[in-house]
Amino acid sequence: MSDLKNLSRAVPGHDLKLLGSAPYVYHCHHFNLFHDQTVEDALGPEEAFEVRCRAARRASRHLLADAVRMAGAATPIERLQLAASIFRWMGQGDLELLAGADGGAARGNHLHYGFAWREKYGAKVRRKVPIDAFAAGYASAATEVAFDLEPGSLCGRETSCFACREPGCEFSITTGGEGDTTAPVDAAGVERRVGTPGAGIGEERIAAITQGLNDFLLGVGPDERGLVQGFGIYVTRHLSGYYDQTAYDTIHFIEQHAPQATAAVEGLFGESGHVCVFYTFGNLLLSPEWEGLVGPVRGEVEEVVTSCTAIARALGFGHWTISELVPGERLVLRTASNYEFPFYLERYGRSAKPRCYFFANAARAFMQLAHRVDWPAKPALTEDLYQNLFKQGLSWHTEETCCCARGDDHCEVVVTRRS
Repeated sequence: MSDLKNLSRAVPGHDLKLLGSAPYVYHCHHFNLFHDQTVEDALGPEEAFEVRCRAARRASRHLLADAVRMAGAATPIERLQLAASIFRWMGQGDLELLAGADGGAARGNHLHYGFAWREKYGAKVRRKVPIDAFAAGYASAATEVAFDLEPGSLCGRETSCFACREPGCEFSITTGGEGDTTAPVDAAGVERRVGTPGAGIGEERIAAITQGLNDFLLGVGPDERGLVQGFGIYVTRHLSGYYDQTAYDTIHFIEQHAPQATAAVEGLFGESGHVCVFYTFGNLLLSPEWEGLVGPVRGEVEEVVTSCTAIARALGFGHWTISELVPGERLVLRTASNYEFPFYLERYGRSAKPRCYFFANAARAFMQLAHRVDWPAKPALTEDLYQNLFKQGLSWHTEETCCCARGDDHCEVVVTRRS
């Protein structure tokens, strides 16, 4: 496929993105590392790697089967080359696939997870366990698709990891996988679950910014390392099924085996919304690209919240709308489409409680950024500032009052100032 942008399309009216028929979103390395660390903290490193690798293989196989069909890639070599090209276009790094029908190996350079982890934490922490579970799962899926093998027939394992201060990343791909008959959550499944798109406060401004950002993002490609670096972050086009399966499988395990820890784990997955909005949304708002597209951020509350809502839409998080906004007091954010609840309903059925952890906490981060950041001063979005805003000085309470995962016709989060 000469132009990988042709693989990308949208669910009309819902601000959800697809690679072929596989849902995807844009997320940065701060979010990706935080999300995977939450899985690891909850399950332990070995079980977490298996959960993440399995989710990566399942979501990636869905994507790669579509890509091979759309490209007309007939031979194993063509299919493996296509898989490596897509991996780079996603901003995941450079992955060399060296396996055959009986397994083999893969080699990674500048892999998103390992490279970003070492850059962010390597000077302070010595990592002891490999981190590139997504690449391991992707490599096994690519080999299965290349050689027309049954889903889940191969296993990927990282044997050398750059994040562990080793020279590069090496993977073994072996036969004897557990098999996998689980149907993917694809475009048809998403479209079955989303509701009617709504409108809200600032809709004209939000729609215009969203369109401008969509046009800009289509032109963003990887550098020579296979990484997408911009706005002070490393960006990935990532499969939302990977995030959803790893988060929900982890939470369900804790609910069954350590229910007393459920609130803490849910809180950490929710905090990923703070991490994403602070680093991804914040750095985008402070970027020269934003200033050229929209203008400098003045720091007015409605301006910041509508800007963040537009960014959420452009990144593929869904058609979020502002139902109410009272500066200093209250925000009500709604959506009938995000990347969380369609997966939950398709894979697990109706929930007894709200399940849109990212959506709910991103809304709280909107208000924190709108009220606590001096945008005209163009502050550096450092870890110290994050800790000050979201650990010591969190001023807002959030409640997900409606959730499609439990049968409501839309999701709604209400953010109010703490008394």
